[in-house]
Amino acid sequence: AIGAPDALLLIKGIGPPLNALLNGLGVTRFDQIAAWGEADIAEVDQYLDTFRGRVVRDSWIDQAGYLAKGDIAGFEAKYGKMDSK
Repeated sequence: AIGAPDALLLIKGIGPPLNALLNGLGVTRFDQIAAWGEADIAEVDQYLDTFRGRVVRDSWIDQAGYLAKGDIAGFEAKYGKMDSK
């Protein structure tokens, strides 16, 4: 990841345990998640234990795309009010 870490907790479906897990895997930025493909999803999913399937089910990639671009209005129009975490 290049640049300062993003607040991954802003992605709906990522709470403190998943945030810590992702950080431990080197995932710290919205642009990283936004760029994931099928292989990346499968790679991360194997570490999610009881949270398997959340990447797709909670639309992390799409959410991260909005957040990486700073499109808060677009994010909130599609996913609801952003949590202030």
